[in-house]
Order: sequence, then C-alpha cells, then structure tokens
Amino acid sequence: MRSRTLALALPALAVLALGLSGCATITREECQAEDWSSIGQRDGAEGHAPSRLESHARVCANFNIVPDVEAYRSGWDSGVLLYCTPQNGFATGRENDSYHGLCPAGVAGPFLEGREIGSRLGAAERRVASAESRLRNGESERDRLRRRMDELRDDRAISATERRDRIEEMRDRIDDLRWEMDQARFDLQQARAALPAAQAAAQRFFDRYATRG
Repeated sequence: MRSRTLALALPALAVLALGLSGCATITREECQAEDWSSIGQRDGAEGHAPSRLESHARVCANFNIVPDVEAYRSGWDSGVLLYCTPQNGFATGRENDSYHGLCPAGVAGPFLEGREIGSRLGAAERRVASAESRLRNGESERDRLRRRMDELRDDRAISATERRDRIEEMRDRIDDLRWEMDQARFDLQQARAALPAAQAAAQRFFDRYATRG
C-alpha cells in the first residue's frame, strides 16, 4: 500500500512543488508522524485549500518523506465540513477573512448566507470604530496643539514674529481639525444608526440556526 501511495503521489507532487514558497506549513515531527488524514482534516477545518499539501510536501521532502495524497484528501474532505458551517461563515464574514470557494455544494448555501450577514455586521462595526478613532485622534491632536500654543506664548527663546507665525499655523490646523471632527461625528452618528439593523439580522440568523440544532 505504501509503494502504491508513493507511486500516486510522486508525479503530481513533483510538478506542484515548483511553485511553492519557502514558508513552513508543517513541522518536522508532523512530517515524520505521517498522519496525513489528521493533517488534511486540520487544514480543511482551518479553511485552507487542498493545494496546501504542496507546501507540506516541500517541507517534508527535506526529510525524504512524501505525503499520502489520498489520506490527506480524505481528511481534508471531512475537515472542510467543520469549516463550512453557517456560524463559521458568519464569523469569517464578520472578520472580513478571505474565502476561496472551498465549501461543497451541499453546505455552501448556509455558509455563504452566514458570511453575507456577518460581513454586513462587521462592516457596520468597523465604520463605528473608524469614526470613533478619527474623533479621538482629532481631539488628541487639537489638545496637543492648544498646549503647544500656550507654551509658545511664554517662550522668549524665539522672536515675537516667529512665535506669532507658529501660533497662527496651529490655529489654522485647529480650524481644520474642527471640520474633520465634525465630519467624524456625523459619520459616527450615521454608523451607529445603521448598526442595530445589522445586529438584528445577525440575531435572527443565529436564532434560526439554533432552532435547527
């Protein structure tokens, strides 16, 4: 059986290895354990494509070990079902993780539905976070400039003209910041207003699949 597996594996892996990166995707101990079904299941559950075996093969070649392609693919086929759940679809969409079309037809629909709902919620949350961050940064810079202006007014190490010019530049920047912060407040208000609808859609989604469980 071992020789048959090697015969199947070698032609494909010899070609596939040509485009591999040098990044290690597997440890020496895992290569030597040769539990390719478990490795395939892990990769599938983590959302890696079956082509990840190419990278494993590159690493294991350093130890004169050739992966068992059939065992790996069998494990991957079971592992990808752990990845392609509606709940994980939601999670990957919310985090804006990439998806490479791995889910089999029988489970792709609910996974992609969860992904779409999660994506909407994640985008809404990121808009809120972005506006909040812009507002905080603007306030922090404004306060810093105000402190620096106060320091300059008491600074006799520079000429009055230079002091006046610097203070005027800071006032101009504070005026710009005032506009930027007003825009951030408006964006934050809009983002917060849109967030409940995305949260409600997510809750309905989870309620629906909870009843199925």
